[in-house]
Amino acid sequence: MLEVWLLIALLILIAAVAKPVSRVVVGALDGHAAKVRTELDEAKRLREEAQSMLAEHKRRLATGQDHARAISEHARREAERQAERHRAELEASLARRTELALARIAQEEARAVQDVRNQAATLAIRTTRRLLSDQVDSKHAQVLVDRAIEEVGRKLS
Repeated sequence: MLEVWLLIALLILIAAVAKPVSRVVVGALDGHAAKVRTELDEAKRLREEAQSMLAEHKRRLATGQDHARAISEHARREAERQAERHRAELEASLARRTELALARIAQEEARAVQDVRNQAATLAIRTTRRLLSDQVDSKHAQVLVDRAIEEVGRKLS
């Protein structure tokens, strides 16, 4: 019977100790659960913040890529415009040089024609003097030479 009393005493002791121990254990578990809940909330907040930052970086990356494409397109158009301007300047320069060369050629042709005329006039005058000096007296020859010189001058003008 002692054993029964010991068993009852043990059960009462367990019941008396179990209630405060269970409160401590339940309190510890509740505290741990609250801590886990707080950590989960913090993790959720950090995840949302990370997603927000990722979305912001993706948006910035897309904006940067758009900006880079715009800069590249602008540079391409500017290069084409510069090339076209240089092409037009080169064509204008070649046209000016061609015109200058043609003008010089025309001047040289005119000078050559004038030189030939001058040589022909000089030769005609010499020939006329020689012929006249052989066939006409000196006074009459001088009058004919003067007239011939005047006529040659008129024709050359």
